[in-house]
Amino acid sequence: MRWARLGHFAVIALLVAAASRFALVPRPMSGTSERALVVDGVARTYLLHAGGGAKAGRALVLVLHGWGGNGADIEHRTRGGFDRIADREGAVVAYPEALGDKPRWNDGWPTAPGDAPPDDLRFLAALIDALVAELGVDRGRVFAAGFSNGASMVYRLACERPELVAAAAAVAGGMTPDVARACPGGRPVSIIAMHGTADPIVPFDSAIRNDLATWVRRDGCPTTPRSAPLPDVDPKDGTTTRVDTYEPCADGSAVTFHEIAGGGHAWPSGEPKRGRGPVPRDFDAAAVTWDFFHRHARR
Repeated sequence: MRWARLGHFAVIALLVAAASRFALVPRPMSGTSERALVVDGVARTYLLHAGGGAKAGRALVLVLHGWGGNGADIEHRTRGGFDRIADREGAVVAYPEALGDKPRWNDGWPTAPGDAPPDDLRFLAALIDALVAELGVDRGRVFAAGFSNGASMVYRLACERPELVAAAAAVAGGMTPDVARACPGGRPVSIIAMHGTADPIVPFDSAIRNDLATWVRRDGCPTTPRSAPLPDVDPKDGTTTRVDTYEPCADGSAVTFHEIAGGGHAWPSGEPKRGRGPVPRDFDAAAVTWDFFHRHARR
């Protein structure tokens, strides 16, 4: 009887642990569907949130998760901000997913000898092509936003395949050295970047400033920005933000940088994560990014 009771308690403990782990795994939010696209014989997954009915001239925003995340993770981290914009504007939001047990985008960091990293640029290009064909997306209104490792991948996409995106947003991430060296020349792409000065994961250092300078040069912008502080809407969040704007630039492009004093490794106005530092609450990164994208479509 004693062993039976112990076995019963063990089963309950396992079920509780399993339920806890399941509860921690984010699921797609309402109105978002799970999909797959076969690229080079590999089934690549993504989430799709398409606002309204299909119509010509829609905008498409790719939103890339960070290292170890997935589409639902970044959808929840951004508190569904892009979904609400898609519903309001009739736009399309896709949350592509990297490969691996701890998914990581092939953002340009060197790999170990013998490793064959996935061709994530090919995946993103194929995904854009598929959604343009299916949902009436305007190729001049294709944009990409990314967080952390996703930000690095977005920079690589803009650097190496600039014909695919009109503008890109990089939050709490930077260009890898190889990508940065190859990036100075090429078609202009409008860039909006955001980074906290107290980021414990991707430190705010000279490399982040160099990334910005690279895009200022590439886009043919003035070297001196217009700078202005944002209102300190939430004094309790421990952060303040200054916005540096470089424009006019070539082909109507622009470069904008949000320097978040005291900000951590966080999506502004997004969900907090333990050990990542303060989350800025003075502006909503999804709303600010969409406004920037809307103003810098490619004509």
